Amino acid sequence: MNNIKIKVKDQFETENVARAWIRQANDQELPLFKRIEHIEIEGEIILPNMELLYENPKDGRIYKFIEVL
Repeated sequence: MNNIKIKVKDQFETENVARAWIRQANDQELPLFKRIEHIEIEGEIILPNMELLYENPKDGRIYKFIEVL
């Protein structure tokens, strides 16, 4: 599994840098945002929800993938 740096934005429009762990696509043509297994921000591992958003249960912030850095 590879990891890359990405930019995410929270519900307050604050941009943050996160590390994303990416699943292999196998022979499928999936967009990158659908292949992110989880992200890490400030040492916290955050899993995606059904809408492919990342909610930190400790502080309630919700992150959305913006772009690869």
